[in-house]
Amino acid sequence: MTVPGKSAHAAVRDEGVSALDAFLPIYQELQAFERIRNVTCNHPLYDHMANKIPINIGVVRTGVWASTVPEALVAEGRIGLLPGEDVATFRADVERLIAAVAQRDPWLRVHPPRLEWFGGQFAPAETPIDAPISQAVSRAHTLVTGTPPAIEGVPYGADMRLFTLIGQMPCVMYGAGDVTVAHHADEHIAITDMLTAAKTIACLVAEWCG
Repeated sequence: MTVPGKSAHAAVRDEGVSALDAFLPIYQELQAFERIRNVTCNHPLYDHMANKIPINIGVVRTGVWASTVPEALVAEGRIGLLPGEDVATFRADVERLIAAVAQRDPWLRVHPPRLEWFGGQFAPAETPIDAPISQAVSRAHTLVTGTPPAIEGVPYGADMRLFTLIGQMPCVMYGAGDVTVAHHADEHIAITDMLTAAKTIACLVAEWCG
């Protein structure tokens, strides 16, 4: 998203329009949108999560010098969807939300933000719990660990959609690791978890392939 402003010398900053200031109401509206969606959007495999459909602005670039009012701001982010939601419909909802914020601002009403969709765009996907592959993975995990696996949805993008939506092939995600330690300095996978996953996949292949 690119939010326009108007540059000016910091000594007379009121002669300009800060793109950062213009962006803040949009950001706050996106945060409110996230809270509303977490209340109104539901799925049984996600109900255990406090924030099942997070909205994250991960990159913000603005300004060229401390003594200049920033004339543009570029923000990049990602927004989660639940299984069953349509990507095109959701995009339209976000575009309407940002347009509504712009209409309330005298500057943005005339100089609206520009929204672009690029990079990884992962449609939500789902395989029924009672599908043969789901049950086979569950049996293999139980055989290896002695306890049934937790069966739940996840709020991040993955290639599962390519199998289920394009390949029309039932698919589940199973493996080692904990998303709560992903994308930061101490990202890691426990060796015991990796061994459990390897043994489970071996048992799954033995049963599934015969």
